[in-house]
Amino acid sequence: MEIQVKLDELRKNKLFIATPMYGGMAHGLYVKSCLDLQAMMTKYGIETKFSFLFNESLITRARNYLVDEFLRTDYTHMLFIDSDIHFNAQDVVALMALDKDVIGGPYPKKAINWQNVIDAARKHPNLEAQELEKLVGQYVFNVVKGTKQFSVTEPLEVLEIGTGYMLIKRHVFDKMKDAYPMIHYKPDHVGQANFDGTRYIHAYFDTVIDAKGSITDGGTDRYLSEDYMFCQMWRKIGGQ
Repeated sequence: MEIQVKLDELRKNKLFIATPMYGGMAHGLYVKSCLDLQAMMTKYGIETKFSFLFNESLITRARNYLVDEFLRTDYTHMLFIDSDIHFNAQDVVALMALDKDVIGGPYPKKAINWQNVIDAARKHPNLEAQELEKLVGQYVFNVVKGTKQFSVTEPLEVLEIGTGYMLIKRHVFDKMKDAYPMIHYKPDHVGQANFDGTRYIHAYFDTVIDAKGSITDGGTDRYLSEDYMFCQMWRKIGGQ
């Protein structure tokens, strides 16, 4: 698929890049990717801001704080990138050009899927090592029920995808805030910048058991991580 990038249109947007960074540590390839992205956005004339949150051990709270930081700006897009993700800066431009409300890039879990390796080696015994390497990952997304096949060169509607590399438009949070008024809470980090003990923010990211009657109401009884819960809540109100 060839993605048409209209720079005049993209320049109307502002990109807010958010990384929760427990312990203040980042991987080298993540840092290189961010530097490449900053250089590319400067070249293209797209305003960009980085926001890092250090030493927050609870990932759900970290993501909600970063969303609140984003919503207190006039930026149009929020890009979550975890500090261990290596990405291509040009792919971020492509994600913005696709103009989706919520869109992400799949990335592998931190484990080798040995069953994939065995199956591929048995089916294709002459496969080159560098090709076999591409099959060792198990990727963080689940397709929509009924999906039989898909192309890796085309956008794919999914049931859930990880927040480690996810682009979200500003109005998504506005719609979710209106649809789920019950998930606002008062942060307990009183005394920090922008938190004086009186402000409420929204828990867009949390964990839940996907039971009937829960906020996701899926009836699967799966334990959903904060990124999967976010996706389910967004789809529940008609989002993709």
